[in-house]
Order: sequence, then structure tokens, then C-alpha cells
Amino acid sequence: MKFITKNPTLKIISIILAIILWVFVKSKTGGEVGLVVPLEFYRVPASLIVTQVTDEAINVRINGSFMQLQRLPTREIRARIDLSRARPGTNTFDILPDNFNIAKTLDITQISPSSVKIELDHVMDKIVHVKPVVKGKPARGYRVTKVSIDPPYINLQGARGQLGGLKEVSTEEVDISGLKETIEIEAPLRIADLRLKKAVKRTAKVTVVVKEERQKR
Repeated sequence: MKFITKNPTLKIISIILAIILWVFVKSKTGGEVGLVVPLEFYRVPASLIVTQVTDEAINVRINGSFMQLQRLPTREIRARIDLSRARPGTNTFDILPDNFNIAKTLDITQISPSSVKIELDHVMDKIVHVKPVVKGKPARGYRVTKVSIDPPYINLQGARGQLGGLKEVSTEEVDISGLKETIEIEAPLRIADLRLKKAVKRTAKVTVVVKEERQKR
């Protein structure tokens, strides 16, 4: 007990110095992390749209001090590619350390793949018909008298290669099996595969009018 209680101030100072030394060593000790970083495009020409990319994300290894790596905002890191000089068709871009939005004090030791191919197409506007799709039959003794959709047309802005031959877009199937009354439902549009430059409402209101059949006398 005498050993523990003798010179307590000196012992507290020693402990504090030991902690400071440990933090200093940790801050200087090097380490490395591996991340999968998504691609991000900027300065895309207004007349073009990205339609295809060989790789959606980049594998990267980052070297730095223990403290730096601990504070690394991994969810915010992107491999950013400037498309201001891109042309319609296939464009190849090298992925370099400068493409990553990380501190300059960190070192990038590995990038895979080291380049990506990006396909771009001209942008076009097109108004197309919206077609409601209904499946099933109403309850026995009832019939469908009308199917309507709102809006009946939609203005799309996207890749010319996709929109050029497009005449209409349809909704997901609306099931009316066993129905005994009129329904209104917001049905998703089948446009998930389209490369669009401008956001659009991805649903349309489908109205199915159901009436009871008059019995013959």
C-alpha cells in the first residue's frame, strides 16, 4: 500500500504522460484500409446522358495514419469523373488518385479497375401515350364498363437510343379479380429501364369502373 500511496502526484503525471505517448504513437503509426467507392459524374453536358458504365464502383486501398483512417468519412468518398469533354459514344477515363475526394495527406496505394468506359447518348424529349394494364375479371355478375388513366400522356427526356422508337409506356398490372366496385389506384409506370435526364412522376392514376350487370327478365 505504501508503494501505491507514495508520491501519488508523480504517479498521476506518469499515467498522463503514458496516455499522451500512446496517442502520439497511434497517430503516427501507419495503416491501410480497402474500400469500394461509387463513381460520381459531374459537369455532364446538357445535351448528353450517361447510358452505360463498365463499372459502377471502384476498389481502392488508402494508406495513412491510424488517426486519419479512423476519421475517414467512408460513406462520403466518391471517385469523381469530369465529363465536360465527353462525346457521344464510348469514352474511356483513367481513374487516378486525384479523382477521389479524400485528404491530400492520405495515400492511395491501389485502384481497381484503373479505367472505366462510359457510354453517352444524345438527349431528346418525347411525349408518349400511357397505357393502363388490367388483369383478372370482376366478381360474377359484374362487368368493367370503363378503364381510364391520368395522365394519358407523359413527357420524357432521356437517351435518344431508347426514346426514339418508344410509342407508349404501360403501367404495372392492376388486378381487378373479384372486384364489385369502381377503384382508383396509383399504378407504377414501367420506366425503370429508361435512362432519363429529367425526373418524372413514376405513377399514374388508373380508374376502373365496375358495374353490376342487369339481370334479364
